[in-house]
Formats: sequence, C-alpha cells, structure tokens
Amino acid sequence: MKKLLLLALLTISQSCAIHGLTDDYTKLGESRKAMIVDADFQNQSTEKVYKVTGPQLLSEIQKQDKAIVYEFTNGCTSDHCKPMAIYERYAREHGYKLYLVMSGFANLDETLAQRNSFSSPLYAINAAAYGTRYRGKYSRMFRQELSGDLYDDDNYGGLFFFENGKFVRQLTELPNS
Repeated sequence: MKKLLLLALLTISQSCAIHGLTDDYTKLGESRKAMIVDADFQNQSTEKVYKVTGPQLLSEIQKQDKAIVYEFTNGCTSDHCKPMAIYERYAREHGYKLYLVMSGFANLDETLAQRNSFSSPLYAINAAAYGTRYRGKYSRMFRQELSGDLYDDDNYGGLFFFENGKFVRQLTELPNS
C-alpha cells in the first residue's frame, strides 16, 4: 500500500509544473526555443523573441527621442495588463518607440496569439545574463538597470518612460492623455 501511495504521489508531483518562478525557458518546446535569439536591434523579425539585458536596451533607448519599455508577464489577467495593440497604439499616437519585454516565457503562446494585431518586436529579459534563474531577482535587476538611481522597488509598474535617452517615470498603467 505504501508503494502504491508513493507511486501515486510521485506521478502527481511530476505532472505538476510550476510556472513563473524562473524564466520557464526549459519548459518550452523545441519550436518555441528556436524563436528565442540574442538581441538584434538592426535586423528584427516578428517571428523571433530577442533576449535582452538592461544595458543593451538602454543603449538602443539612447538613440530615441522618446521610448516606452513595457515589461510584462505573458497571459497576465490583471486589469493593468492590456493587449499589446493598446500599448503599440499609445506609443505611435504619442511619438514613442515601444519595447515590449517579457519577464519570462510561461504562457508565451498567449502573447504570440496576439501577433496579428501588433507589429512591434518582442523581447525577453535575458535571465542567464543576470546569474540567476529566479524571475523575481533578475526582473528586479533589469528594472533597476532601466531606472538607475530613480528605481523604486515598491512600484511594480511595468511601464518605463524615457525622454532623450533618460528614464523619466515608471507607471502601472498608460496615462489617460
């Protein structure tokens, strides 16, 4: 009886996958892994997801008059999470260059399912570059690199606004204007 119970528990534990603790790259199928490549700001494709670090992204942002970085979780159901097309439209209407940055790869297909409604490239935080597998830690490090001395660990807003290459503010939602 003990062996049967142990076998049942082992089977159940192996079928349960925890998503969101790490970047979840290892849980992707081979076709999805093939989409994920190193950062390339020159020859971008909507068929790829580009791994990026804070310094790499800041180097590109410095070339823009105005930029928004939206760091998001795929499949987010919060009221603060909008379809990608909403962020793209806002950026276009207000003269911003938009950088859509995934915090990890869990639920990647939910973001890819929106691909017909937005054309901005997709990025993902390069967790390996931060020396940790844990999403909370590498995400915090990435955010701190973006906002520098103005980093506010209590503000989990995923929208980072830049003007003339400099961080201006971090928000949870797009402004109404």
